Amino acid sequence: MTDMHYDWTFDSPDGGQQVDVLADTQGATAAIQSLLSDSAGEPPAIPEPADCLVTLPAGLVRDDVILTEAEVRELTGADEEALARVRANPLRLLETLLELGTVRIGDVPATSDVLPQLLLGDRDALVIAIRRVTFGDEMEFDQINCPNCDEDFSATISLGAIQSQTAPIGRLTVPLRKGGCAIVRYPTGADQAAMLSNAKATNAEHNSTLLSRCLVEIRDAEGKVTPGSAEVVASLGMSDIRTILKQLAATQPGPRLLETTIEHEECGGEVPLPLSVADIFRDF
Repeated sequence: MTDMHYDWTFDSPDGGQQVDVLADTQGATAAIQSLLSDSAGEPPAIPEPADCLVTLPAGLVRDDVILTEAEVRELTGADEEALARVRANPLRLLETLLELGTVRIGDVPATSDVLPQLLLGDRDALVIAIRRVTFGDEMEFDQINCPNCDEDFSATISLGAIQSQTAPIGRLTVPLRKGGCAIVRYPTGADQAAMLSNAKATNAEHNSTLLSRCLVEIRDAEGKVTPGSAEVVASLGMSDIRTILKQLAATQPGPRLLETTIEHEECGGEVPLPLSVADIFRDF
């Protein structure tokens, strides 16, 4: 049987000579450090994960306490499969995304019973947070047309830079055209689900469904109070309905996705880039 022999020598850092690790430990150490330095190069840049904690613009009310801290998590391959199974239904896709990616609201587990209670703006904030913790903060957009110079360009936006609006959880008073006012509350996920439950409904029917759920009461010019209902909404003038809906959209708490803008570096002009929740979770 042939004896096995190990050659404990290294090339010296200055090239050429070999260093015996047993006889010259300092020289061997220098040779190893030089080898590692030459082969390692610059370490790759690894993006830092987004914070798993997000502050909700409105929050969830529990026992007269408003819970605004929410925890989200990175989505996994198993989650991607679950999302793919419901992709044909946009509403179910959104609900599944929130159920998979949201861990808790305050100390309340984020269950399928709790999440629909959140205002739409809070749900938008969660979608953005889940997207950031899963794919990172930046999103790339192509074929953006600059209205200032009429050039198409590509740009990257930071989701963390999207402005958010806060508002107290409560009711909104909207003056009506012929006097009096409408008292409404901000819509929740449950209201959104009811509005979109009829896929064949027109936009006007969707708006009526949403408003019939969010209209608390009508107070006329003499102070008479009429509780909100589908019949009351149907009797409102078109101008009043549009005013109420615009006020709800303009003042509701949450990320101001429709007001997103970017700068076109070539001409220096500011370019509107209105976003929707669908744009945010296009990667899911």
